[in-house]
Amino acid sequence: MKRYYAVIVNPIAGRGKTIKHFSRLKSITDQTGHKFDYYITSGPYHATQIADKIYRDYDAVIAYGGDGTANEVMNGLAGTPTPFGIIPKGSGNDFARSLNITNGFQKAVEAIVNYNLRLIDLGTIGERVFLNGVGIGFDGFANYRSRQVKLFKGTTAYLWAILTSLTLWKAIQVNLEIDDLVIKDSKIYLIAIGNGFSIGGGFKLTPHASIHDSIFDICQVADIPIWKILLNFGRLKNGTLEVVKEVTMHKGKKIKVSSDFPLPVHFDGELFEPNVKEVTVSIVPQSAYVIGGWNT
Repeated sequence: MKRYYAVIVNPIAGRGKTIKHFSRLKSITDQTGHKFDYYITSGPYHATQIADKIYRDYDAVIAYGGDGTANEVMNGLAGTPTPFGIIPKGSGNDFARSLNITNGFQKAVEAIVNYNLRLIDLGTIGERVFLNGVGIGFDGFANYRSRQVKLFKGTTAYLWAILTSLTLWKAIQVNLEIDDLVIKDSKIYLIAIGNGFSIGGGFKLTPHASIHDSIFDICQVADIPIWKILLNFGRLKNGTLEVVKEVTMHKGKKIKVSSDFPLPVHFDGELFEPNVKEVTVSIVPQSAYVIGGWNT
């Protein structure tokens, strides 16, 4: 059965890696026997506009880029029956990890044409939909810093942002509500809300999160000294951060964070509204069809 795919290309994703390797991707898709049409974005939110306009004409709409590109495409598809797919070529590619989609073009395209669909959970923050996760506090601040990096790319850029942010970011007082649990006037270093299990190019703040279980995993880190962060830095990669005393793990469907201080916030690596002092994050269970390279 011949299928029709739309591929939305972010030409600046991965600091230009998408365009650099575009011809190689096209040569692979041309050999599949399926129809692939390509749409090139020209600026922020253009991918959302394209997806919203064309989704009825295709068997799936594919994001070619990173987590930000995936987020924009899904914001155009959310609420429609058209499946979403991804060919990862961004800086982080964390959502692709939850789909078991690799960075290699051949395997990513094979997964797409195999058309193995599953329903996944989405999240909402304000008026926006997200796929992978939300970071508040240090995580949001480091994400902002990573955008200022010129010398490094991908995980290296995010690592640089983390290390340089350690001396700049200080824990702040917040009120945290998770479903029926209220944690008032708590001093937090960061709050990570995970639909997927990793952020920042493979850092596992919510290592047990699943995009299928209809609930978020939440990592709450209290005020913690820099030396202790550095000592336990390897736990971000192997997913064992919860053994650290300052770390508390929760699960929840609706999370509200408020503070008297501006909250640095990112969703899927995209910056949320600047200087916001209150944010509400909710899960939308089993709400989008996605193509994955599933193990089971």
